[in-house]
Amino acid sequence: MKKVIVIFSSKRGSTKRYAEWIAEDLDCEAVSFEEIEKINLYEYDCIIYGGWIRGSGIVNFDKFSKYLHEEILQKLVVFGVGIAYPSAENYMQVWNFSIGKIDPRNDNRVLLYILEGSYNPMNITGLDKLLMYVMKKVLISGSTKDSQSEARKMQDRIESGTNLVKRENIQGIVRDARAILNEEK
Repeated sequence: MKKVIVIFSSKRGSTKRYAEWIAEDLDCEAVSFEEIEKINLYEYDCIIYGGWIRGSGIVNFDKFSKYLHEEILQKLVVFGVGIAYPSAENYMQVWNFSIGKIDPRNDNRVLLYILEGSYNPMNITGLDKLLMYVMKKVLISGSTKDSQSEARKMQDRIESGTNLVKRENIQGIVRDARAILNEEK
């Protein structure tokens, strides 16, 4: 029987929720990244890694990437969770800060998904609070006339909060994980 594992890094619950749903749909376990030392990735036929997005990077992906040799990259699906609009520009930024650093031409065909998460400004403290304040200011000052509408929507998400976590957001990940499992090796 082919094996799948979902490894996740979550700070406020959105990524964990997605990981649990994916694990439920694929009948496998979801494990916190903190447990990575106990996991032999070579035992799995499909590996799914999810983390929340800070700036343009997927949190802990740089640490996770130390375990990603070519054989593992070929069976990897990655998802990042954030509140930015899932535009091509945002996708490329996340790609470049994560998978692009370890497989720039994507020779291993690693799949990347950006899932919409949740954000409650009342729960943000410390460095994250400072980063969100700066981001809110930069959004409007750095936006062009064409992008001001999207920048204002994002600014509103930061100021008011949002919850965009939906189970249907994982459909592509589950479909592609099943396709990896069904491939002939």
